[in-house]
Amino acid sequence: MNLAEVALLSTRPETATWYRVAGTTWLTSAIATRHTPAASSRFYDPYTASPQFPTLYLSDSNLVAMFEAQALFGSLTTPGGPVPAPRGNWAVLTVSVQLQAIVDLSQVASQAAIDISVQELTGDWPAYRLRSSATNVVAPVGTAPTQMLGEAIHRDVRLLEGFATVSAKVPTNRNLIIFPDHLGAGSFVEYTWHDGRGTRRYRVDQDHPDGEMIT
Repeated sequence: MNLAEVALLSTRPETATWYRVAGTTWLTSAIATRHTPAASSRFYDPYTASPQFPTLYLSDSNLVAMFEAQALFGSLTTPGGPVPAPRGNWAVLTVSVQLQAIVDLSQVASQAAIDISVQELTGDWPAYRLRSSATNVVAPVGTAPTQMLGEAIHRDVRLLEGFATVSAKVPTNRNLIIFPDHLGAGSFVEYTWHDGRGTRRYRVDQDHPDGEMIT
């Protein structure tokens, strides 16, 4: 992986519908990211990121979003198919995205530019913090390569608002990872839902990187 080439990746705008799954008790803040700087994820390590930063993960289909949220287990390609989580009430949110600049790591050209493969983008990352002298496999440990990549993209391209990549849960589809602290003027992420008081809308933008209820 060649992190030095991250700043040279081609960028493009992203204006599309993406998806996120959340428990029904979290509908009022399902795309809030205030908690994420303290949480490990495939492209972020809170132990080494300096400074820490928030991230928002979306999926390109509602089915992929269900797997990402662990509302579904199993596989689309094995006998038995997907298995629903035994507990939990879930809502699939349709999220409108308007971004001015992302890079697309699901494209072979972008992967070649930074010398990375789909297998590396979707492979093991949690065990980097689980392995130790007390486990049968003791290394590698520390920050996973994908986490180094996410930090490099955030650090080295200040005008970049996020990146698309291959989903690790359903590798025929994509995720979109957004940097709320990088959103430019006119960029936003928002979703709507309905409750007893009518239609509600929640938006993340440059002035409200953790989001606000606007209706």
